[in-house]
Formats: sequence, structure tokens, C-alpha cells
Amino acid sequence: MEQVIRSLDALYINICVTYASLVFFYFFLSSDSPLGPTSPLYKRVLFGVLCGAVAAFLDRDLFRLSETVYYSFEMIPLVICVFYVGWLSVVCAFVVKFFLTGMFTLDNLIVVAMIAVICYFRPWRDNNIRTFAIAISVVLLFRLLVSIPYLHSWEIILRSLAYQLVTLFCLFICYHGLGGKFRYVRAFFREKENSSMDFLTKTFNRMGLEEHLKAVQKNHSGFGLAMLDIDFFKKVNDTYGHAIGDDVLVRVANVARMMLRKDDVLARFGGEEFVILIASGNAYECVKCCERIRRAVESTVFTNADGEPFQITVSLGVACYQPGKSLQENIIVADGALYQSKTHGRNRTTSV
Repeated sequence: MEQVIRSLDALYINICVTYASLVFFYFFLSSDSPLGPTSPLYKRVLFGVLCGAVAAFLDRDLFRLSETVYYSFEMIPLVICVFYVGWLSVVCAFVVKFFLTGMFTLDNLIVVAMIAVICYFRPWRDNNIRTFAIAISVVLLFRLLVSIPYLHSWEIILRSLAYQLVTLFCLFICYHGLGGKFRYVRAFFREKENSSMDFLTKTFNRMGLEEHLKAVQKNHSGFGLAMLDIDFFKKVNDTYGHAIGDDVLVRVANVARMMLRKDDVLARFGGEEFVILIASGNAYECVKCCERIRRAVESTVFTNADGEPFQITVSLGVACYQPGKSLQENIIVADGALYQSKTHGRNRTTSV
């Protein structure tokens, strides 16, 4: 009984190490978005490597049934890894564990068999308690089948049972604990995204524009800033009503978004005005981008509540972004170019 109690002390330490490590790794790799099966490749690989290192560490505190058969907590980080980050991470985790724990051992062969069975159910796609119960059943069944020939005394049976029960408990703690962290991180980034988006047009708002400006400045040595204004928008609201006006805003935003490239940024600046960050320091390329948008909007057919068609045009002003000036100062420069487009007949692009 004394040995059982001592083994429970070791199990408690392993629970703490496992849970604390997994939570820390998860938060560390969720700095800019929730870690998951669609996260960047390097994050999934790194999480797998870290989980593999934890599994190898847990493999040191063993309850041996024989020289080649033993109990440890090694499967816990591997199971959590495959559930929350996917197959690639658990493969990386197993490779690390494989090289750190003797490579072609009986235990590693058992572990790879368990991982293969669990991956068959693709738990990262259907992460729920039913799939988790299947994974736990696989782990316990494999361990039971391997250990049956070595259960010669009540002491060994009690210690084996303690390991199985505590492993089960720890798996549930880690699964639900990390699940709670996952939901928290996902909700945090959802709220952050919502706070930087314009609710109507699903473009960025001023806050989102400022956030993405930093990324554009980091990745591009030079870029353009354009102001877009819908011509005679007040007349649209007065003639067709605000519902049609909102529809015009949404459709103009969608058209502009389709004309932009991956690194370009579109933001609603207020009312019927939009700001565009164009990921090119070439003034000619910036004007070409604005002209694509202008022509696309001009060729789009809008309809009122009665289904009658009408046309909308936009005016644009574009300037190369000056790093020495603030965002507001650069907007004022582009706004001056926009004013020239309006005073010269609208439905045109002016560059300064």
C-alpha cells in the first residue's frame, strides 16, 4: 500500500507537469490567433515537438511490469495534441518521442499503433466528447491487453488500476481544461476582430486600419494610400431610402475588395468614404489599382426597391504613403487628391 501511495505522489506531479506544459505551449503559440488544425505550419510543428518532449519526459517516471512493458503518462500530450492541433502535430510529437526514448522499443510500437487508431477517427475535425471517449477507450484497451500477462499480484493490480484511473482523470482534466482555454482564446480573437471591423460592409474600421497599417509597413518598404468616395451618395439615400443606401455601401465594398490584391487593405473611414492601403510603392501601380475599382463600380448595376436599375460612380484620390507622417496626415494628402477628383467632374482618379 505504501508503494501505491508513493506512486500516487509521482502521478500527481506528472498531472501538474502535463497540464501546465500543455496550457503554456497553447497560449504561447496562440499569440495572434487560436492554435488549431489550420494554424500556420510552423506553429503546428512546434506544438508537436514540444508535446513530444513532454511525452519523453513523462516516459522517465515508469511503473514497470517488465523490462519492455510499463505504464507512464506519455500518451496524454499525444492525445491532446491530435485532438486540438491535428495529425501533423502528433506525428511530429511521436518522432521526437521516438528518438528520445530508445526508438524501436515495444512501447513506441504500441504508442504508434494507438496514435494510428485515434487518427483514423480524425478527432481534430469532430472534436467532441464522443470522439474523446473513443480515444480514451483505445488507450485503455491497448494498455490492458499488453499488461494482462504481468498482473501477478494484488499490489501490481492496484498500482496498475491506479495508473489507469489517474491517466483517465488527467486526460479528462487536460481535454476539458485546454478546451476551455481554446474557447476563451477563440472568443478573445473573435471580439478583437469584431472591434476592428465595420459591421455593415465587413471591411475594417479605423481601428482595424491602424492595426493593418503596422503589418503593411513591416512587409512593404513603400505603399500607397487612396481615399474612395461614392459620388452623390446623399442623393441615393434621399431618392431610394437608407436601406438601398446601405446596399450600395455593401456592394461598393464588395466590388472594391474583389479588385484588390491579397496584401491590400480596405477600410470604411466613415459615411460613404473608404481608405485603401495599396501594397505597392509605385505610383503608377497605385493609380492602376484605383482605376480597376472605379471602372468595376461604374459597370455594376444597382437596383432600387422596385427593381429599377441605376448607376453609381466613385471618385478616388491616391498618394504614396509618407513614413515620416502619421496616418491622419497621409489621409489628408490623399483626401486633397480626392477633392481634385470631385471638383473636376467626379468618377475619376487623381494622384498626387
